[in-house]
Amino acid sequence: MKIYLFNTEDGLYLGEDFADDAMAGGSSVPAGATAIAPPPFGRREVPVFMAAENRWVLQPLPATRRS
Repeated sequence: MKIYLFNTEDGLYLGEDFADDAMAGGSSVPAGATAIAPPPFGRREVPVFMAAENRWVLQPLPATRRS
């Protein structure tokens, strides 16, 4: 099963991986992961997983200043 990884402290999307269904108990996923795919995002956005709400939201990346 495909899983989507996130930082457990702030929910920031870390990437995707695969979990063995038998090892994960069939329907559960490891801590810091979800089976819910993040929404499509652009260059200046990052998905953040809201664990309490069991959903992803898109957050804008802060603008960087160039010298």
